[in-house]
Amino acid sequence: MKKLGIFYLLCLIAFSACRKDKDDVITTEDPYVPPIVNWTPQTLMVNGSVTGFVADEMGEPVADANVKVGNLATTTDVYGHFFLNDVQLNEKGTVVTVEKAGYFHGSRRFFAVAGEMNRVKIEMLTKSFDYNFNATDGGTVQTSDGASIVFPSNSIKKNDGTIYTGEVKVAAKWLDPSNFRTLDRMPGNLQGIDREVEEVVLSTYGMMAVELESPTGEALNLSDGNTATLTMPVPASLLGNAPAEIPLWSYNEEHGVWVEEEFKATLTNGKYVGEVSHFSFWNCDYPYPLIEFKANLTDANGNALANYRVSIFLNSFVGTGYTCPDGSIIGLIPANVNLLLKVYSICGDVLYTQNIGPFANDVDLGTITVPIGLNQTTITGELVNCDGNPVQNGMAIFEFDNWKVYEYVTNGTFDVTFTTCVNTSDITLIGTDLDELLQSDPAIFVANTTHNAGQIEICDVQLQNYISITVDDGVNPITAVYTPSYIYPDSIGSVNDGTIISYFDNSTPNGITSIYMMVPGQTAGDYSTTHIVETIMDGSRGWSIGSGELFSNFVITEFGDVGEPVIGSFSGTMTNYFTQPPVSVTLTGSFNIIRQ
Repeated sequence: MKKLGIFYLLCLIAFSACRKDKDDVITTEDPYVPPIVNWTPQTLMVNGSVTGFVADEMGEPVADANVKVGNLATTTDVYGHFFLNDVQLNEKGTVVTVEKAGYFHGSRRFFAVAGEMNRVKIEMLTKSFDYNFNATDGGTVQTSDGASIVFPSNSIKKNDGTIYTGEVKVAAKWLDPSNFRTLDRMPGNLQGIDREVEEVVLSTYGMMAVELESPTGEALNLSDGNTATLTMPVPASLLGNAPAEIPLWSYNEEHGVWVEEEFKATLTNGKYVGEVSHFSFWNCDYPYPLIEFKANLTDANGNALANYRVSIFLNSFVGTGYTCPDGSIIGLIPANVNLLLKVYSICGDVLYTQNIGPFANDVDLGTITVPIGLNQTTITGELVNCDGNPVQNGMAIFEFDNWKVYEYVTNGTFDVTFTTCVNTSDITLIGTDLDELLQSDPAIFVANTTHNAGQIEICDVQLQNYISITVDDGVNPITAVYTPSYIYPDSIGSVNDGTIISYFDNSTPNGITSIYMMVPGQTAGDYSTTHIVETIMDGSRGWSIGSGELFSNFVITEFGDVGEPVIGSFSGTMTNYFTQPPVSVTLTGSFNIIRQ
């Protein structure tokens, strides 16, 4: 079986967990104590590696996101990937958390395999504070998809516990339990800790992320003794099996599990309505006891199917995961109920279905043969530079039907097999050199067959959606590349057709990283005397530059239409105010950004 692209992620089914013996149950009493307080997760540390792909809701990579696994930390690269090699992981449940300004926190709980490259995928939810109400009066937030939150008057507190009385900004996002991609977007997995401190698997009927803040960005929450009314729609496909009353579960970021709260939601006019006492992610779930299951996936020729998505359904999702390199998958599923197993392509097309269960005890399903047919494409080749030498640090990107498969290349050669969408006709291949910030011209191949792409030359074509800056203080020149960067129109003074070139990240440990440059026009040209450099701020590199100074040269050589690049360069001498006393530095840089 050929090696699959890194887009397919995660080796273990996402809802594996351990069970406690009934004799060890700790019951809760009034006043309510969250079960997580009395739960001690099992640990079995093993040596392994973990890699992941972090994307936004459109499937596009999220670069420069902060990733934590235990006490380890790293960031995603320009293509949204991260790597932690040869580290200690918990076989009983390892939690990956991802943070990036402008997004709700993302996370995934996975069950590490010793000595293997464990893979995860996390889709980040955009956090936009689109709603507001007055804390003194209270108010109602209604999302476009039918979810809502009702806030009582005088029910909001600040971080110090005092009552807040000003405007409350609200970011809220409902996740559809019937959506194929919800399990990549939700935090953790569908493992829960119930009121009896038992570990259970959850069947979800909808979840919602909510965060509150003041206009100045101060975090807010419900005050002690107050509740808000949360309403979540139930998709029509799930209504027939939706319980009249269902527990509400909040997400615990530390352990990556859902915790049963004291509140329940009632099914009313096709929606679950319940009270909540604080804000994080909330979930309407029905819990089930667990058993272990195993399976092995192969194609019709007996080849192992590695990194194929497998989902288990009980009315709604109860879990999902991706097969390991040998085609195996293992996890915990609900006991004593009928279940549906589905195998998917990258695009969400169902390749195979099978009814399984009910099972009273652990079960091995053995080998499952999946008829992949003509939905499989294999492309081999070699990435080379202008001199014909292999690219040592590159990536092959395969694009089709708004999906992408990424394959890292360390010695020039690549050999990638992946499934495509049902109606895919063509595959576009772009090779990149990550050291030189170059990419190849696109190469087109017919889908659903095998190709040898030969040598893909990467020469003289710049990468896109970045700003590159070199700062030379006469002693130690430093170059930094900021991506994804953005370009958008805006008015500048009396000029209505100005252009903003920017990068922003407020999640870095050394403060805000920000680049903000403006030109009074939306065409190619020499803006050396008319541009504005508001800031080039990067505390991690010791830079605080700009404040109205100008580059001696600022030229936009290409200004495309929407969907096309804006390309330019700049250079000059400015003052770095980060150092004391301030020093004069020489800057050179360039940008290549697609207009949105």
